[in-house]
Parts: sequence; structure tokens; C-alpha cells
Amino acid sequence: MDRAVAFILAGGAGKRLSLLTAHRAKPAVPFAGRYRIIDFTLTNCVTSGIGAVYVLAQYISRSLERHLGIGKPWDLDRATGGLHVLHPHLGFDAADWYRGTADALYQNAMVLRSLDCPYVLILSGDHVYTMDYGSFLDYHEAHRRPVTVAVTEVPASMTRHFGIAKIDRSGLVTRFHEKPAVCDSTLASMGIYIFEREFLVSVLERFKSDHDDLDFGKHVLPRLVPARDVAAYRYEGFWLDIGTLRSYYEASLALLAHRPRLDLTPSSGAVMTAPDEYPPLTVSSKGRVEGSMICNGCVVSGTVRRSILSPGVIVEAGAEVDQCVLLHDCVIGKGARLRRCILDKGVRVGAGTVIGEGDAGVVNRMQPGYLDFGITLIGRDTRIPAGIAIGTNSLVAGSRGTGRIPKRDIPDGGAHIASGIIL
Repeated sequence: MDRAVAFILAGGAGKRLSLLTAHRAKPAVPFAGRYRIIDFTLTNCVTSGIGAVYVLAQYISRSLERHLGIGKPWDLDRATGGLHVLHPHLGFDAADWYRGTADALYQNAMVLRSLDCPYVLILSGDHVYTMDYGSFLDYHEAHRRPVTVAVTEVPASMTRHFGIAKIDRSGLVTRFHEKPAVCDSTLASMGIYIFEREFLVSVLERFKSDHDDLDFGKHVLPRLVPARDVAAYRYEGFWLDIGTLRSYYEASLALLAHRPRLDLTPSSGAVMTAPDEYPPLTVSSKGRVEGSMICNGCVVSGTVRRSILSPGVIVEAGAEVDQCVLLHDCVIGKGARLRRCILDKGVRVGAGTVIGEGDAGVVNRMQPGYLDFGITLIGRDTRIPAGIAIGTNSLVAGSRGTGRIPKRDIPDGGAHIASGIIL
């Protein structure tokens, strides 16, 4: 009998990632060139000896399911255990959507009851980190509490974005507040929990009647902490909750540091992902690459500086790409200039076009809370005409089918979102 099975929460809409989640679930967003965000959690499961993984999917799950397949890249295509994708379903009480993190487990209570293991590991599918869940389970067993939550230090300025725990010398959580305005602790919940399986089932049944949107951070932990039922496991390694465009962009470029906090070199232990079928990358005699991550299938005939090029990207002669994240199969035309941009898959940039140059102080008029730090975001399969200028903090998505946008300049903080694109 396995010690634990894992449930990965992968149903969030990820609205703060704007166009990057207009066509895909947040855990399916590409990251670090050839990976998807969920690859990190799946790899952690497999390397930690967790052989049964349930992915709770919901929002625009088609892309995520195509990526997961039957779990073969993570050695989860097994006769027993293996990878399972669970969707919301109409039951006797007419539940249809997962309304909260704990509600997602409640709607799958029949699966929980059928498991032959003492512990349930509850994980998030949109975090980037490497972690040994075996050590986490050992810690849980040693502290003899029905629940253990993983916590990590965050800057004091960021505590309002997380659930914050106060712990005593024995490692028990004495206070827990979800996204407090003011607090005296910097230990943030990572959204990673271990529950004794039978205790979890009983908690979900007892608490569900009080909250339709039952959530671990908002409802479950605050009610369990006073009973001293929750231990805290301190995690000291790199961990990132990619919740915003800013965090996504900054985390991407941080991979290009001389000694990045997240080491993706083969010597550090490979992150498992679905294999690509691209040929080796090519840098022509006219191409120049400086401090960048260039994946298979890329052809560079222009200049690329401090950027990440996902598989299949083409940078034509005379083009300049500076501090950009380009997802799969983008084409940058001759003489084009891109600075501080994120381009989703399949974007075509016409010759001589300039994107991302301008006044970073002008925030985006459509999404001022998301695009206010000097990048430009181009949506999937958009066709950018030759010779136009698109400013910084701009948001652009072409029409469905053709991907076209009008042949006119877009100013700093401007936007062109074709009809049918939902943000």
C-alpha cells in the first residue's frame, strides 16, 4: 500500500495572466521554454515516489488534457495508480463547478473514500518549485497531527497575497489568516497540504454545509488551527506562485541569471514534460545570441538578447529581440524590433514592426492592474502587420481564425482585442 496519493488542483481561471489564459488553463501555460507550469508538480510527485495522481481540471481544460495525455512523460501510464483527470460533474446535489479548493475535493469524495492509503497530498498545479514530498510526509508522520501545511518565507510586502501562518516552537500552527491586510508573520502557506485521508473526508462533510465555496485557506485551516490539528512544514527552497503577468515575466527572465535560483540544467534533475519533435536549434552566420535560452527548432538570423525562445521560434535577419519571452512557433520578421514583450504561441510579426518601445509609465487602459510595469502582451496566433509600432504596456489579440489586426499604430497603454476574445 502506498503512503499517499496526490490531488493536484488545476481548475483555476488564472485571470491575472490575461491573454495567456484566454485559451488554456493556468497550469497549462508554457514556462521556461519547453515546459508547462504543471510539469513541476507532476515531476515532484514522480521523483517523490507518488504513483497515483488525480488532476482536478475545470477551466479551459482541453489544452491541459492534451499535454497530460495518459501520463507517459511522467511514468504515470500505469495499470494501478497512474494519472487520472477529474472534472466537475452533476451529482445528487446538482454540483456543477468546483467552487473552492476544498469543494473540489468534496465533489470527489467517492474517490477519496475508495483509496487504500493513509494520507492525501493536496497540491497546486500552478506553482514552480522542486520538492521532495517524501520528506514532507516523514515530517507529517513525526508530528502526529491530522493536517500539515507547507509554509515558506515571503517578503513582508507580499503577505497580503497569501495565507499567513503563525507557528510555535513545536511546529504547530497557532494562527492562520487568509490574505491579511496587516500581520506579524511572513510564513506563507504554499497551498500544499497533507491530510489523514479519513480525517479529510470527515472535515469536508462537516464543513461543506456552511460554505458552498469551501476553501482550504479561507475556511478549513482557520477552523482546524484552534484545535491544534495543523502542523507546519518549513520549505527553504525556491518556490513561485505564478499568479500575475509580472511574476510570470520576472520569473522567466530570472532563469537567465548566471546562477538562477531555479536550476533547470540536467545535472540538477530533469523536469519531466511531453517530448517535442523539433530539430536542433540553428543560429545562422548573421545571428547573434546573448544571455538567452534558445530551445530546439529555433532559427536565429537576427539578434537575441536576454530572452527566452520556446521551440520553433524564427528570428529573421536584421530583427532584434531584447528581454522577451516568445512562446512556440512565433516568427519575427526582417528588421523588426521587440523589447520587453511576451508573445503567445504562433504570433507573426511583420517586417520592420516595432513592439514594446515607449513610456512605461503609461499603464494599460483595459487592464491597468495587470499591465503597468513596461511589457507588451500579444495574444495567440495574432498577425502583426509590417511597419507598424505597438507601444509598451499594450495588449493585442487578433481575430479568431485569421489572427489579423488593423494596420495602424497602437500607443503606449493601448489595446486591440478582437471580438470573441474573453479576458
